Amino acid sequence: MIETSLSQGHGWLLGLVLTVAVSPATAQLAQQAFQVAITRAGHDCQAIERTRALGTGSNSDALVAVACTQGGHHVVAIHRDNSVSYMSSCEAFATGTGLACFEGRSSR
Repeated sequence: MIETSLSQGHGWLLGLVLTVAVSPATAQLAQQAFQVAITRAGHDCQAIERTRALGTGSNSDALVAVACTQGGHHVVAIHRDNSVSYMSSCEAFATGTGLACFEGRSSR
């Protein structure tokens, strides 16, 4: 189950999003972690075009949509220990949850 809003106790996701928005160095580190997770899962992601916080999963992982510059769209999970893992393609995520990774654009 995906929660699309932050509930009490999940303010760390909001903190992460605000930190990434404010600090270019932190944003670069987060993007590198996302790229590593995506490439380890067997997908090409040489650079990241944009990201979007999706909310939290039922296990309290923060879910983030990642658009790679060469067209891949993926969902990664940020765990409570700040590790990052690959979850799925945006297409599979949308099929399973009904939620689009990026509004108004193709999620493939």
